[in-house]
Amino acid sequence: MPPERSSGKWPAVHRGSQITDLAVIVCVAFDHRASADGLGGFKACIARCPFVDVTTEVTGTFDLIVEGRCASLAEFNEQMDLIRPQIAEFVSRIETNFISKKVERVRNGDAGALWVPFEGGRKRVEAHMIDKIEAEGDYMRMHVGDWTSLVHDTMHRLSEQLSGSGFVLLNRSCLVRLEFIDRLIHEDRHWVARLADGSHVRIAKSHVAEVLKLTDGESSKLWASPSTNDQSTQTSDTIVENRMKAQA
Repeated sequence: MPPERSSGKWPAVHRGSQITDLAVIVCVAFDHRASADGLGGFKACIARCPFVDVTTEVTGTFDLIVEGRCASLAEFNEQMDLIRPQIAEFVSRIETNFISKKVERVRNGDAGALWVPFEGGRKRVEAHMIDKIEAEGDYMRMHVGDWTSLVHDTMHRLSEQLSGSGFVLLNRSCLVRLEFIDRLIHEDRHWVARLADGSHVRIAKSHVAEVLKLTDGESSKLWASPSTNDQSTQTSDTIVENRMKAQA
C-alpha cells in the first residue's frame, strides 16, 4: 500500500492564523483478499468512532467514504495512528481530503432538524424535540427528553443550524429551547435560568439582553410565583422588579 504522505502529516484548514476544527473526507478502498468477517468488523468499528459523522459504502475506485471531524491536526494524526495495523490489513488504498469550504442546500424537509449519531448510523431529530445542548469538552451533548446523544460539533455551528427554531444561548456552553426555560431568577447581580428538568444554568452577562428580549412573550410563565415546595425565596414581584432594574 502506498504511503499516505511521506511526511506523515496532513494539511490543515486555517482561519487567519488559527487552526479550526478539521472537517475531513477519507476515501477507502478495501483489500478484498481480507476475510469478510474481519472486514465487516473494521467497517463497524469505523462507523462507531465518535469522530465519524457519516460512512457511505460506494462502488467504483473506492469502497467506503468516511466523513468526520477532529478538533485539531494532532488529534487526526493520533486517531489515524491508532488504526494503522487495521489499515495495513484491510485497506489497499486510502485518500484523505480536508474540507476548506462547504455549501449546503437546506431542504424544506430538513429545516429545523438535526442529524445526530445513533446506533452506528444517523438519526433525524426535530428541533422542537430538543430540550437543550450542553458542551462536554470537544463534544456537544444533545438532550431529547430522557435520551441524549453526543455530537462532535461546535456550539456555534449548532446554534446557527437551530437559528429561528426557538433556541437561545444562555452561555457559551449551553443552548436551550425557550419553552424549556421554567423560570428566570435575578440574584446576587446575575441571572439564572431554571430549566424544566430542575437544573439551574447561569446566564452569561453577554447573553442577558438577548435572553430577556426573547422571553418577553413568555413572561407569564417565567415570572409565575414559586410553588410552596420551591426552595427559591423570590416572589414573582421581586423577579419582575429585578428584571426592570437590570433593563434600566
